Amino acid sequence: MSSSVKLDVFGKRMLVERVEGAWRTYLLASDGKRSLVNISIPETISESELVQYFDDIYQRPAVVRLR
Repeated sequence: MSSSVKLDVFGKRMLVERVEGAWRTYLLASDGKRSLVNISIPETISESELVQYFDDIYQRPAVVRLR
């Protein structure tokens, strides 16, 4: 099973996907293309904890979950 979350991280749109227990992060371009971003997210982080995790690693609350 996989899940995904779109985030606005300081004005940059990112997609965070969980596939087979591992998180992958992509930068989303305006044309729909995505580029893999090397952000290490522990497998123990739940989908509901992603915004707080990104706030913590960037050391300020500026991350918003997109619909």
